Amino acid sequence: MEVHHHPHVEKKGFKEYFLEFVMIFLAVTLGFIAENIREHLSDKRIEREYIISFVQDLKQDTANFNQVIPLAKSNLKGVDSLLNCLLDTPYTDSSLRLIYYLKERYADIIWQMNYTTRTITQLKNAGGLRLITDKPSSDSINIYNLALDDVVEVFKELQRDFTIPTIRLSNKIYNPQFLIPYERANPQFLIIDERAPASIIPHSEQKMRLLTKDQSVISEYINSLAWDRKLKYLYLNKLIAHRQLALRLITFFSKDYHLKVE
Repeated sequence: MEVHHHPHVEKKGFKEYFLEFVMIFLAVTLGFIAENIREHLSDKRIEREYIISFVQDLKQDTANFNQVIPLAKSNLKGVDSLLNCLLDTPYTDSSLRLIYYLKERYADIIWQMNYTTRTITQLKNAGGLRLITDKPSSDSINIYNLALDDVVEVFKELQRDFTIPTIRLSNKIYNPQFLIPYERANPQFLIIDERAPASIIPHSEQKMRLLTKDQSVISEYINSLAWDRKLKYLYLNKLIAHRQLALRLITFFSKDYHLKVE
């Protein structure tokens, strides 16, 4: 008779099962922790790269501010001079020459601030500021971006509602025949203030005159120009404030992220 012997299976005790469970749990937990650490380090690296890029944008903006703000200030001084000349009646040939010059040189110009929005655009496309885990940093970027939007909106309002309507009114007052010499004049001779000698202004044998003597039309133009100047001052002050914010943020990020300040 054939006898079959069943293999002997050694039963594990509770302690052995528990030990295996602990080892598996620890392995899974450590793997999870390691993955979290890896993702955290990767996120921190990406965050730092965005901050470095944003600081570079701020530096470029600061360079643009340093060009636009002095030009905007000079422009406003010219508009102030033009308003003073327009209010100083009756006009003479020499005062009209200066009025034509100031109009052509200053009245129709707005110096637009061109921002570097590379990093902000990338952050928006990547899902917003959630990539910037440091709250003061994300708040600072958001504040700068809101101020940027405000400056751009003021510029659009200034251009649309004040400067362009003022230019249209000026077409009823200034004779293009007398504006052409100013357009052709060498730019190096077009740097004057309200006390500029008449010799700098292009000479013409023809006596200067306006298209109209209607005081109501001239007054409407003066009022429109005064409002245009008022909004230009608001725009300038916002530019100055935004430049100060950019400089503070460069210092803040450079210190917080241990960046080299150039």
